[in-house]
Amino acid sequence: VRIAPSTEAGNFMYGEKFVKKGKVDFLHNGVDLNVFHYDEKSRNQIRRELGLNDQHCVIGHIGRFNEQKNHMFLLDVFKEILNKNNTAVLMLVGNGILEQQIKDKIKALNIEDKVIFTGVRSDIPQLLSAMDVFVFPSFYEGMPNTVIEAQATGLPCVIADTITKEADLTGLVKYLPLTDDAEKWAGIALSSIKSTRIDTKENFVKNGYDIESVTKKFTQLVFKED
Repeated sequence: VRIAPSTEAGNFMYGEKFVKKGKVDFLHNGVDLNVFHYDEKSRNQIRRELGLNDQHCVIGHIGRFNEQKNHMFLLDVFKEILNKNNTAVLMLVGNGILEQQIKDKIKALNIEDKVIFTGVRSDIPQLLSAMDVFVFPSFYEGMPNTVIEAQATGLPCVIADTITKEADLTGLVKYLPLTDDAEKWAGIALSSIKSTRIDTKENFVKNGYDIESVTKKFTQLVFKED
C-alpha cells in the first residue's frame, strides 16, 4: 500500500510514474474538529499568559527552527509588518538548531520586545486561536499539518507558493512567491486579517479532512484486497 498526503509528497516518496498510474493512494492529514476549532476563551487566556491584549496584532508561526521553515525571511516580513502596524507581535512556536541564529537576527533588527518564543507546546489549538494571521514561508513542504490545523480554527494563512495548492481547504490560504519582497508579504499578511473567524467545519468534512473520514479511509486502504 502506497499512501501519501498530497501529490507532491507522493511524487517525492514513490515517483511520478506511480502517481500518474494511480498506484498511490492519497490519505489526508485528518483533524479532530472537536479539538481544532476557534475558541474565544482560549484566545483570551493565551493572550493574558503572554502579556498581550485585544489591541495586539499577533502574527503566528509554528515549526522547527531549521532551514526548511525559512525563519530568516519570516523575520524580514515581520519587520515590514511592524513598519505598518506597531501593535504587531510575532509568536514563534517550536525549537531547533537555528534558534540562536534566529535570536541573533531578531537582535540585529532591534525587535526583541516584539517576538515571543513559546517553545514546544501541546496546546496548539489554543495558540492558533490567539493568533490573527499565520505566516508560513517554507522552502518546501509535503503537506503542512500546521496550515491545515490553522484553517480548522478559521485562521487566515499566508504561505509560500512552493507549498501544494491542496493545502487550501477553506479559501483562507493565500500563496505568495518567495521571490516577492518582504514588504509585499507584510501587506498581504495584514490585509488577510479578518475581524471575525469563520466556521470551517463544513469545508473539512466536505473535503474529507475530518478525523472520522480519514480513519475510515485508512482502514479501507490497509485492509483492501489485492
